[in-house]
Amino acid sequence: MTGERDASLDSLEARLVELEVRSEERRADTQGLEAFVNAFEGRIRALEKQVGALKKQLENPPEAPPPPGEDLPPHY
Repeated sequence: MTGERDASLDSLEARLVELEVRSEERRADTQGLEAFVNAFEGRIRALEKQVGALKKQLENPPEAPPPPGEDLPPHY
């Protein structure tokens, strides 16, 4: 009976170790994905700012440049 019980305990202990290892691997995967998502969010925010600036430029364009014939260099 003790032999069967020892084998059963060994089996349970091995399973517990396996589950702990898997859990740690998932935790590491989750941390890696979280870092990726956070970095991607930063890139998205920067792009949103750029798009907003471009929209403002389209809504309020700078003065139109003079025609090429009238665009003289500053020293004339």
